[in-house]
Amino acid sequence: MSFDFLRSATTSNSGFQVVCGEMVLDDKWNVHSEVMLAYVKSGKLTVETATNAYNLHLGDIYFIAPNQRYRISNHINANVDVVLLNLSTPTAVTQEFIPQGLIRNLTTGNSTQFAKISPDFPYYATLLEDFKTIKKAETDKGEFYQLLVHGKMYDIFYILFSNGIIRIVEAETQGKKYRALRKITDYINENFCESISLDTIAQTTGLSRYYVSHLFKELMNTTFVNYVNELRLTRAAMLLTTTDTPVIEIAGMSGFNNISNFNRAFKMYYDTTPSKYRKFERQIY
Repeated sequence: MSFDFLRSATTSNSGFQVVCGEMVLDDKWNVHSEVMLAYVKSGKLTVETATNAYNLHLGDIYFIAPNQRYRISNHINANVDVVLLNLSTPTAVTQEFIPQGLIRNLTTGNSTQFAKISPDFPYYATLLEDFKTIKKAETDKGEFYQLLVHGKMYDIFYILFSNGIIRIVEAETQGKKYRALRKITDYINENFCESISLDTIAQTTGLSRYYVSHLFKELMNTTFVNYVNELRLTRAAMLLTTTDTPVIEIAGMSGFNNISNFNRAFKMYYDTTPSKYRKFERQIY
């Protein structure tokens, strides 16, 4: 589960595989395989996707579908609480309540990609209460908390789908593109520490180099190279924050073939050196 962009994340034993936390607002592009529900508890910010930008303010709730590239910008005194729901293991979700067809449409791009729910929405109070209850239950982990989390997640999904906040889009061509992209990103996520090129991806997936490049540009508004580098650097940042592993070893563990390339790429992306980043982040935590 990709929650390195969250602070104070809480893992769960519930069948939904829920993670809660506070989002780290750092202007970096993110992509993850989970459904995201977020609540702006203070300030204001902009969510940028590959195709649009959305302004959000105190009290707004927003939804981001899996595998969507986005970033937070123009954040002013903003604090954002997040609930992530992992749908990548269908057996962990009760099909009686969430049909597999619905899950497939969410994870393959055949659904609403972004939705904003403002306080004037008729069921806003219920959504916010469900959100806060899930976060508290996942944090406290009291007796039978999994049942409470399940119930509230079902309620949230019912409200979002029944009121048309999230819609299933019957677009087979678009669905094929997202399935191809998911196949590519799954391979990269599992092998980014190795030498990966467009030729490697083409041979592994049976897709052409041109098509792979086109998918990243069209659906994620980035390049193949940038995606891999961002993944490696995000991995490195997580290791710097959570382990005492020497910087030179972290470079190799993150897919960089030498320390010079790692230091140069890290400074360009985070505007600081790996050592200074480690020291600063540990002061925050």
